[in-house]
Amino acid sequence: MFVRPILTLALAVATLSPAHAAAPVIDRNARIYSADGTVLGKVDRLLMKGEELTGVQLIFGSKMIVIPADTLTVEESGVKTSLTKKEVRALR
Repeated sequence: MFVRPILTLALAVATLSPAHAAAPVIDRNARIYSADGTVLGKVDRLLMKGEELTGVQLIFGSKMIVIPADTLTVEESGVKTSLTKKEVRALR
């Protein structure tokens, strides 16, 4: 009898999608680095859909671009995207 609730809980945890995971806390003005270590700029605006972070907006070159939230991780030095500088340039 005791095994069934534990099994149900384990199955529920195993099937949680990454969307249910806690979103990284990103501060406005945090530095953003590309996957290859280049400083891309600073977070100008956090883009939200309800309580969910969908992306960050920054000035890159002379254009406003949006980097998708699913490419971002928070590190000690700032925010890092899994995109390279070349890939970010293509977002323009």
